[in-house]
Amino acid sequence: MMRTGFLTVFTIVMLLAGQLQAQIKVSGKVLESGTLYPVSGAHVSLGKQITATDITGTFEFETFETGKLFLRVTAVGYQPTTKSVEVDTDTKVNQITIYLSEEFQRLEEVVVTATRTENRISNIPGRVELISPEKLQLTSNQSIDEVISLLPGIQVSRSFGLFSHKSTVSMRGMSSKEQARTLVLVDGVPVNKADGGSVNWNLISMLDVERVEVVKGPGSALYGGNAMGGIINIIRKKPSVNPEASLGLSYGTYNTRGIKANAGSSLKSGFYWSAGAFFRDSDGYITQSWADQKANPYIVPSTFEEKMLGLRAGYRKTERFEAGIDISVFDDRRETGEKVNQLHGNTTDHDTYSLRSVFSGKEGLWNWNASLFYLHERYKRVSEWQKDDYTWYDVLSVREDYGLLSGLSREFGRHTLSAGFDLRNGAVDASDIYYTSTDQVDNKGKIRFLGFYLQDQLNFFDGKMQLVAGLRYDYSVFYDGSFIIHQPSAETNFMNQYQFSDQSNQTWGALSPRISIQFKPDDSFRLYGGYSRGFRPSVLDDLCRSGRVRGGFKVARPDLKPEFIDNIEIGADYKPATWMKVSASAYYSMGTDFLYYVSTGDSIDMGFGNRPIMIRSNISSVEIYGIEGEVTFSPYNFLNFFGTYAYTSSRIKKYSAENAVANVDLTGKYLTDIPRHAVSFGTFYRSDWVNIGLTGRFTGKMFINDQNIFDDIVGSNQYPATMTVDLKIQREFFRHLNVALSIQNLLGTKVYESQGAVGPGRFIVVEVTGKLWQKKLNNSRKVD
Repeated sequence: MMRTGFLTVFTIVMLLAGQLQAQIKVSGKVLESGTLYPVSGAHVSLGKQITATDITGTFEFETFETGKLFLRVTAVGYQPTTKSVEVDTDTKVNQITIYLSEEFQRLEEVVVTATRTENRISNIPGRVELISPEKLQLTSNQSIDEVISLLPGIQVSRSFGLFSHKSTVSMRGMSSKEQARTLVLVDGVPVNKADGGSVNWNLISMLDVERVEVVKGPGSALYGGNAMGGIINIIRKKPSVNPEASLGLSYGTYNTRGIKANAGSSLKSGFYWSAGAFFRDSDGYITQSWADQKANPYIVPSTFEEKMLGLRAGYRKTERFEAGIDISVFDDRRETGEKVNQLHGNTTDHDTYSLRSVFSGKEGLWNWNASLFYLHERYKRVSEWQKDDYTWYDVLSVREDYGLLSGLSREFGRHTLSAGFDLRNGAVDASDIYYTSTDQVDNKGKIRFLGFYLQDQLNFFDGKMQLVAGLRYDYSVFYDGSFIIHQPSAETNFMNQYQFSDQSNQTWGALSPRISIQFKPDDSFRLYGGYSRGFRPSVLDDLCRSGRVRGGFKVARPDLKPEFIDNIEIGADYKPATWMKVSASAYYSMGTDFLYYVSTGDSIDMGFGNRPIMIRSNISSVEIYGIEGEVTFSPYNFLNFFGTYAYTSSRIKKYSAENAVANVDLTGKYLTDIPRHAVSFGTFYRSDWVNIGLTGRFTGKMFINDQNIFDDIVGSNQYPATMTVDLKIQREFFRHLNVALSIQNLLGTKVYESQGAVGPGRFIVVEVTGKLWQKKLNNSRKVD
């Protein structure tokens, strides 16, 4: 009996061992085609089994099934993929790699900018735009701000393309000379400088950008002053789990050369790192008008040289805690086209150092985040000219911005409550140092912002209606402001009357409310409407610096009041089919104490003739309204079309002159640098053989000056309308080599700016990028 029982047990054990021995492991990775980034959360099925990829894109099955099985992978935003796998007891199936191609139609993307919490675009009662990785990859633009110009209602001022030492991006009727009204974030951290509100778009490498989120209309209820006109959040790529590296070389018109390199990886422990660098320079071209070239024998081509190095590191393994830090260094020199005696003539130079750290986490139902940032810029400018005599002075402006942004949110049933506070400081310490006289002109100033916000998101009627209500209080202080001339001579005598020091602190406080509601009966239609208020104090440059500006002389105004704007907006989206979407928005805004440059009616002798005196003023009332429309459709997965239209009207409704001598009434005049009509369009084609992107933009006429009167240089009271078309053709070879041909301004349209200077015309760039990566090895053996 004992022997029979032993044999029975032995037989059962052997059968189980045979079963276990027959069990086969099938594992692999799901990667994004082209970028080779891991796709987490993808659904993977093998026969009757289903699993999901982890954060590294890895999946694994243990199966007893044999024969020909089908491995199917699906993920939101990607085209489904099916692959056949032969499974038998003699074959170890391991490390299958699946490549997913992205779909153009990604209407349900999750964004964070609009509410400072994660939300799907269709659940946000407002106009939120997304520039997807596909659009970034298939547009021929050389800088990220030029891509943003394809959105309706966005105006970008970059007259000289890559040769521009600065660019401004504005929204919805705010003058394109004003970057300070549009808040720009990089991974949620602000990059606007308090001195002028400007953003150095040149230091943002397009190679690092994954997508761009754009929120239109006042966002002061969440972000404070710089968000008065809207918000742009540039989201950068996260390093892949596999060690990877890429190297790109480019060559283009005007002997424009470039090299860029990236490397990075994520480890199983949760730590990640990346490093990137780029260098670019060009022999340039002459930007000045024919009239300037004839009158000035010292004109030379405008060239540029720029370089950047960035390092990132962080930890992200679970949603309970994530941390990241990045450091970047940028330096450039842009020659502005006039050379008398100095080595490079008139130049601008930005030495920029930035440090950002981001922390976020989840504990139970609570979500939290915090960001620290520091930005240091040494702006240098060499100015020289030869008129009756030779004049040379250098500008050195040291700008610092630092601060903390924080947020806390939690869901309570149908409510999602968010709250937080932001603290920001900005400072400028600048000097104009004259070498052909004894003068030194100094201007200094500091500004502090403190803001608290509270927001509630409410979903009701089974998610068919959403309500967002928010309120923010901002407190701002301008202090330590001064404008002083040391050892003045005839070169600066005309500025003596504008000196000031020991200025008493200026303080401002403001409440910025927001309420918006949306009705979405199903995924094919939504209708929204809302009210929001924007608030913005003046920038330091207007508060504490008097000096030369293009076309004249501007006077510092430390007593400037903040500006406000009240905005009402309605909009709708409709999807008549899964492959088509139609969007429309209309808005009406009323600005009070609107900050705007106006002529005083006086002129001043700046050493080479009389020039008009301009002053930043608080315009009593400004009326802005407009409509925007967009159509996108993708009849096939590989083909996408879009078209947009925007109409904008921006007029001064009420104006009281601050200088009685001027005797000019600007009531009824249109704001400058705002096109009445703007159109953009494009088509993208993707295949295994070639990718093609064709885009175009029409920009209507814009008024040149505050009085809307005839300008002698341009020969009109408005800039002429322009139409530009861009083309990009891209081909990938063996998943390792990418070759792209970009042609900006295919038609060679002449684009002019206020002094008659002309843009670069047709600009052609050929770029070759090699991708290198090392797949994680899985051939280790377990040793007992």
